[in-house]
Amino acid sequence: MACRTWAQIAPIATAGALLALVGRAEPVAAHPHVWIDAVVTFVFEDGHLVGLRHHWRFDEFFGSFVIEEHDVDGDGAFDAAEVSAIRDAAFSNLREYDYFTHVRRDGDKLPLDEVSSFTARIEDEILVYEFTMPLPEPVDPGKSAIAASVYDVEYYVEVLLDQYDPVRFEGIPSGGCTYEIREDAENPIYYGMVYPLAITLSCATS
Repeated sequence: MACRTWAQIAPIATAGALLALVGRAEPVAAHPHVWIDAVVTFVFEDGHLVGLRHHWRFDEFFGSFVIEEHDVDGDGAFDAAEVSAIRDAAFSNLREYDYFTHVRRDGDKLPLDEVSSFTARIEDEILVYEFTMPLPEPVDPGKSAIAASVYDVEYYVEVLLDQYDPVRFEGIPSGGCTYEIREDAENPIYYGMVYPLAITLSCATS
């Protein structure tokens, strides 16, 4: 596995400001460096899963770098131009890593590399990203086993599902799907030492 620079993995923030913060030749125990609290919304149309919407809240220390760099007018909010700059300079490079999003259908990973509806904002001095990742094609989760995870394979960023409200559903009747969160023992990361969490769906959509 090729080592990434901070500029590659965390163009979430401006690389120039953070390259001085950490290097890559660090002991195993030094990871992770950035933390995200995530809420995952499964988006349905006509009974089929068509995408995942992400809500990411960054740790205060990391988010402050992005806010300081991109809240140009210092008003505590991002306008449209500032959001566009964040997307271009601090988010788009995550496409190379599928935006930390891993969806498996019957055990096979689906290719994910597109994003829609990206926005960034500041909530109580915390950096928040929201964006949607469409699936390459609609999937009937009543006929296929669906598991979704959000993680950085190199564990430079640790993504934690929100403690109180980790999973939501949109476009499907209440109770149409349930979920279970478990460790994904079949797909460990970071030299086999970390088991990412997987959200597995159980749906009656057919």
